Amino acid sequence: MTVNNRFGVIGSPVAHSLSPKIHAGFAAQFDLSIDYQKYLVEPEELADFVKHFFNEGGKGFNVTLPHKQAVMKLMDELSEDARLSGSVNTVSVNQQGKLVGNTTDGQGLLLDLERLNYKVSNKKLLVVGAGGACKSILVALLKAGANVQLLNRTQSKVEQFVEDFSQLGDISLYNEAEHQPFDGVISSVSQFNETLFFPIRNSINKATFFYDLNYGERATQLKNFAIDNGVERFSDGLGMLLGQAAKSFQIWTGLLPELVFEDFI
Repeated sequence: MTVNNRFGVIGSPVAHSLSPKIHAGFAAQFDLSIDYQKYLVEPEELADFVKHFFNEGGKGFNVTLPHKQAVMKLMDELSEDARLSGSVNTVSVNQQGKLVGNTTDGQGLLLDLERLNYKVSNKKLLVVGAGGACKSILVALLKAGANVQLLNRTQSKVEQFVEDFSQLGDISLYNEAEHQPFDGVISSVSQFNETLFFPIRNSINKATFFYDLNYGERATQLKNFAIDNGVERFSDGLGMLLGQAAKSFQIWTGLLPELVFEDFI
């Protein structure tokens, strides 16, 4: 066993987080001893928490709602993905003692898609919704060579995404008149809305791969929609949850764990 390392996850609320269990499973793969805790941190406590956590020997922590944007202001450096995404979910300290903010949501998605033997390069993908992780996954998908279209209830929001990320690759708004089937559909909405998905029925077929960033029961409605429309391949986002955690673990330790589901959930 190696010496103890202190990590954690901050948020409000945070009691529901599976992160301690997930990271304990990762550490066990490498025979590491870590101390990974949940920290309930209110917005007005954020700056003090970050200061004290690292002053007391902390090595890094994950960030969940509502701090993913606010914590950026407290960083000495931001990764390119974090800067482009406008969000941080992983904080580390580098060899110079500088605090570095990163986002691993998009890389976590790619890691899970790799596990599922689904390569996004040159794939025509539809991303539905503009939820919290949407920017991070757009950055990752475009950098990986996917051709992305966007569909959202609020058109102005995805219009802004197209403008913001056009320099990264092929990104455009969903065109209902274009009936060439999508290779994949990725949902970033927090709750399924049939009205939002209804228009895409003519743009999918049995070979279209559906992926919901939600997992468990929260992904059931989209799964049923996919099946009802003849789709044969569907995955929920449990693997992305493990994937983004694995990429955080790699940032902190230099080690990339395997995504072995039964060890963690």
